[in-house]
Amino acid sequence: MTLALALWFAAGCSPGIGAQQDAFVPLVRSMADRLNTADQVALSKWDTGQPVYDGQREAQVIANAATMASEYGLTAEDAINIFSDQVEANKEVQYALLNNWRRQGDAPATPRQSLAGVIRPILDKLQASIMQNLQSVAPLRSIADCHALVASAVGQVAEQASLDVLHRAALDRAVARICVKS
Repeated sequence: MTLALALWFAAGCSPGIGAQQDAFVPLVRSMADRLNTADQVALSKWDTGQPVYDGQREAQVIANAATMASEYGLTAEDAINIFSDQVEANKEVQYALLNNWRRQGDAPATPRQSLAGVIRPILDKLQASIMQNLQSVAPLRSIADCHALVASAVGQVAEQASLDVLHRAALDRAVARICVKS
């Protein structure tokens, strides 16, 4: 035990660092899960010919987040920033996939899920999960190491979920404003 503690301190660690190291993983995982819906959204838009940009739906998602914010101890502005980033990251994936399919001449023969009946309810559940996870990491969002901890969480989640380059880059976009100045 004494040797283990000596090695722990020799490595420059404190007991709270390990907990902080993984604190952002659930939040980043929820954001990655939200991003994973972009593939099905893009397929729906391919099939229907609808544009990626849907200002009315985006405004609704962001307004809902702002309304829910106080339930989770967040400000409306904070929720707006976080969910604007989620929407933008999701659109990045959609634009890239649609353009890849245009270059290839067709979308994949992947089974489609209903946008209104399946995907949007999933997105609504993930919105609550993201808000809850933001509440859980609230004290860490303004610490000096916040960006490093979030980047580490992104790396962990990306590896665990086997994210490709497109989804990993979009996840980097999705986490852009997790950290805040105090």
